[in-house]
Amino acid sequence: MSEKLIQLRQKLAENPYVTFDSDGNGVSRVFDGVWDFHALNQNRKTISFGYIDEKYRHDIQSYIFALMQWQKENSNSGSHVAVSSLIKSRNSLNTIATRWVKSDFSLLSSDREWKECTKKLHEIGANTTCRNLASTINALNKAGLVTRCVNKREYVKWIDTDAAKGQAIAFPEAIHVSILKTVVKFVEDYHPYRHQISAAMEKFYTYHDDLLDVELKALGASVLSKKQTHKLIVRGTRITSKWPELKAIPNFSFHRRGEWLGKVLRMCFICVGLFTAARKEELLSMNKDSYDDSLAAVPTVSGFSTKRNKGERIYTTWNTAPIVKLALELAFDATQAARKYSLERLDDSYQNGLLTKDKYNAMRQDLESAFISSDIPYDGKALINRVSLKYTIDGAGRSLNTKWLNIKATAEDVDEFDLLNPDRAGSLKVGGGLPKLSPHDLRRSFVVFMVKNRLGNALTVKYQLKHRNINMSNWYANYSELARTNQLLMDTQLMSEFDEAIESSAVDAWDEIYNISDTLSGAEGERIAQNKAERLAQGEEVVMFRSELLALVRSGEKSIVLLPTGGYCTNRNCDRLCSLMDIVEAPCKHKVVTDKAAKRLSRERDNLIASFRAINDMGDYANELILDARKKKIQSIELTLAKHCIPFDNFNDDIKAAWS
Repeated sequence: MSEKLIQLRQKLAENPYVTFDSDGNGVSRVFDGVWDFHALNQNRKTISFGYIDEKYRHDIQSYIFALMQWQKENSNSGSHVAVSSLIKSRNSLNTIATRWVKSDFSLLSSDREWKECTKKLHEIGANTTCRNLASTINALNKAGLVTRCVNKREYVKWIDTDAAKGQAIAFPEAIHVSILKTVVKFVEDYHPYRHQISAAMEKFYTYHDDLLDVELKALGASVLSKKQTHKLIVRGTRITSKWPELKAIPNFSFHRRGEWLGKVLRMCFICVGLFTAARKEELLSMNKDSYDDSLAAVPTVSGFSTKRNKGERIYTTWNTAPIVKLALELAFDATQAARKYSLERLDDSYQNGLLTKDKYNAMRQDLESAFISSDIPYDGKALINRVSLKYTIDGAGRSLNTKWLNIKATAEDVDEFDLLNPDRAGSLKVGGGLPKLSPHDLRRSFVVFMVKNRLGNALTVKYQLKHRNINMSNWYANYSELARTNQLLMDTQLMSEFDEAIESSAVDAWDEIYNISDTLSGAEGERIAQNKAERLAQGEEVVMFRSELLALVRSGEKSIVLLPTGGYCTNRNCDRLCSLMDIVEAPCKHKVVTDKAAKRLSRERDNLIASFRAINDMGDYANELILDARKKKIQSIELTLAKHCIPFDNFNDDIKAAWS
């Protein structure tokens, strides 16, 4: 037995604490049925071992504990991996133990045992499952718990090809547009009623609670049986069915379990998802204050992401559309009564010692979301015992594919679906709905729609989807170009008009650069300006005619992109995302800023200054980095304004709350 395993068994003899609260006090021990991670404030708050066979449970808990200790010792931050990653390790070890019928994983170091184990893992599941199994064994290897290491050549032999799920689906364009129209109409129709909905539900909760109190007193009981609860609901429904709110709000109905409110939340969730492409947990972190259109021509929405950051929350931003503001307001305001009700139960439970401080804070944070649970139980304990108070957006069947979307596929939809989703070919039928609709399907459909219609490229996708690797962005866009080519062949006139519009815009931009703008700045702009000056000095009145520019654009010799930061990029093979890069890296050598673009930058500078001063007045040390970046951005714009002779007062405001 290795020294590592001997030390591990010595530690485990005392059943040590494995999780701790925010004050450093032990919460869960290794062999507890549930490990409580609320203090970490991650998306996943607990790990349950209750469903694991007792024969394997202690070994699985022991090895995960050992992994966590090794990760802490070898991490610069002294922390283990995200709770979601620990859950994957638990699942993988349980899968191996169940198939192998053993859970002393140190035996996997033996070639004989390994051969026996791998036989049992044959056709265990899809590629992701097999990769996770291999990854977990390799993690045990790094921690010195086994000497076995698994490479791809080995684990691909375990894959069950029939179980392969493929990537998320992409909608045929007509279905995509149909879903957009449905959810946008729903949001616009119900947005004016959002406060009425909340007021009606508050009245409903109060009435039912009063009924419950009367019934409990009459029976001399503390809780009702299922049969008694059913009778109470039936009696209450007879009264509430006559309330005027049912007629005042279109198609409205009262449900304690939140069925009707659930429809509102799902429609709003789909709307925000289709206009942001954010992940499920990122969408669930948004509320009505997340939307912002004050500083840019394109509105944004903000939320928290935990992907690839050891579960830590990072505040980030997505470009979006104005309808998202209405969707978030509708979801948040319509559930305000449920939010108020839940907060009262949380406060009462915390004050009576039924909730720890960390769980209390985590559940209060859940209620900051626009998408909270609309299911309000009669029993307050049932509410506080939940893992989360956010709405279970992809519950039964992990699908959002509801009857409200009224999807009926045509033959053309089926052909396009099979083209976009070859691994699911045949699963969409004429006259039927989508085979599934998960939050990730919204994400991929956003990408395919955008790339297919030339609304963006892989770099745009990389930014919007918060990918680290552009290859992942390209993978999401799979088959979109093929679908576009197919569409091109079917409607050459439409695509010809589209291409002509793009060419015309490009020629307009080059005409502005060569013949209209008096001053050009940016590295490429200064080079062109010098060339212009030489040609004008020779007596030429027009540097380049539009016909010449059109020929160069069509031949591909000239390419131009309007930058969100002002000006143009002339590099057709650009691989950088222009934002604050000009102030932290060498300025782009392909950038051109015209007089018109400089005026836009001047207006942007005014907005940045107003924003800087508003944030600066808060006097919050946490905002120092934001303010410092904003100040540098303002001053970098001033360099451009000076070159274009646009008057301005130098910006030299000090940051009020700066760390010394």
